Amino acid sequence: MKKAFIAVIACLMCMSILFTGCDKSPEGGVEHASEDSMPVGNANVQSDIKIEEGETTHENNLGTGVDLFISGKYYLEGTIYSDGEAMPVTMSTDGTNVQLTANISGISFGVLVLGDKTYAVLPRTNQYTELSDMLIKALGIEDSISVSEFQDIRNEESDDTADITQYAVTINGDPGLCTIYTYDDTIVKLYSIGDKLIQVENYDLSGAMTMQIVVDSITSQIPSTQLTLKGLEEASVTSFIKSFMGSITG
Repeated sequence: MKKAFIAVIACLMCMSILFTGCDKSPEGGVEHASEDSMPVGNANVQSDIKIEEGETTHENNLGTGVDLFISGKYYLEGTIYSDGEAMPVTMSTDGTNVQLTANISGISFGVLVLGDKTYAVLPRTNQYTELSDMLIKALGIEDSISVSEFQDIRNEESDDTADITQYAVTINGDPGLCTIYTYDDTIVKLYSIGDKLIQVENYDLSGAMTMQIVVDSITSQIPSTQLTLKGLEEASVTSFIKSFMGSITG
């Protein structure tokens, strides 16, 4: 799940740069209280949620929000911070397919992965275009875009299992929990207060933050308009880019 999730975000970011050339850097940052507690990264753009790390703890109940996220089956609304961008997003995944739509410089743009196919989606004109294997390879995500990576990260039968660590934290002054999944090549941190998932962070093994999501809401109810091409009109890549550029200038 973690690899495909990051791959879709990478695809979205690459396509946004390809189409718009945008490079904004919103201000903000996560405030860590102690260098002796959890390792932290250095993302160049971070949310303004204030987090103070505490001591190791053990929680039996992770809360509904965390459970939903790690199940790989949910509909999420929030903001992604990655590679110099802060983008309002919606994301749907049913454990097999995934759709991520972001607002990029005021324009809504999405990536939809259905089976072994990857599509770019322009909600304003209800258009989509299939991304060729050549373009996916050019974006450098051909090894991890497969939806087969979307699975419950708690699945004990998976070869991609994680070590789990938990810390007590303070989030904007309220007591919360940080649940950390450490893989061979990625660290995922889930910050929560009770049943509410607050923030998701991804790190590489050097400790550098590679992606951060501030979660506004997460639910198991996926809208019927998600994870489908129904209601959308197929367009060539050329026509799609023309419509996208028209959205920017119009």
